[in-house]
Amino acid sequence: MKMKPRTFRSFAKINLGLEVTGKLPGGYHELKTIFATLSLHDLITLKPRPRGIVIRSAHPGVPCDETNLCHRAAVRMQSLAGHTRGVEITIQKRIAIGGGLGGGSSNAATVLRALDSMWGLNLGPEGLVDAAKSLGADVPYFLFGGPALGLGRGDDIHPLDLRLKEKVLLVPGAGGVSTAAVFGQFAARGGGPRRPSRIDAFLRHCERGESPRVATLRNDLGPAAIAVSAPLAATARVLRAAARHHGATLAAMSGSGSSFFLLFESTSARADAARELKAVGIPSRRCAFVSRQAFASGFEVRRAD
Repeated sequence: MKMKPRTFRSFAKINLGLEVTGKLPGGYHELKTIFATLSLHDLITLKPRPRGIVIRSAHPGVPCDETNLCHRAAVRMQSLAGHTRGVEITIQKRIAIGGGLGGGSSNAATVLRALDSMWGLNLGPEGLVDAAKSLGADVPYFLFGGPALGLGRGDDIHPLDLRLKEKVLLVPGAGGVSTAAVFGQFAARGGGPRRPSRIDAFLRHCERGESPRVATLRNDLGPAAIAVSAPLAATARVLRAAARHHGATLAAMSGSGSSFFLLFESTSARADAARELKAVGIPSRRCAFVSRQAFASGFEVRRAD
């Protein structure tokens, strides 16, 4: 029986908080971060083929060769499956490339999860963690989704029982920013942990059954990213003003940039902020948080026969 193509959602993430806590062997920075999944997603369609891995995308920024993380993910799955069965992978991009939203990592994790299902391996997220870690620091998070604590390089994932009800306004940064340059600037500015961890305090509130305030969280890389990118700095100034005008509970950068997000308690305040930003030429996208349960149940796009 000929297998039909199947399409899967590849969700974006933001870092509600990100702290650089030290250095790891190999020169990597040690991180502590709280991930959250957004409703914004790419679409990944997998079509079985007898042999070979083919990548297709209409987006000019997506490599369609062996350097694409999706290709590498498929190779890893062939190794785990013990066969060389092929697959054609079509990537429909909606998540900004280089925006700190984890698009490429999410795509790779989606291929791992999808082929686990399509090839009947039944490894599940836990059984795919090592393969995901070999592909990149953010990839393991996208095996689980929802609110989660990331430790180490960000690849040691601990799901969190958080109900995130805020309304999200996502703002793509003006131009990409080099992650290496951001970490270089972070080091030049002193680097390292200099303040008590707000994430630890946030998690203590969670453990006590209290309602933690996301407004207390911070991104240690934000000031460094703004310092290396004048367009990013200009966007940040406008966003801070909009956040004050409309009562945002948090205005922050995701990852090492270049996307920002604003969180609001009401849809009307979010809409007002979006209109203000649009008036000065800054595009934005309204998003919702995705729970771990919704992340799992909404993975595959179900189509009528």
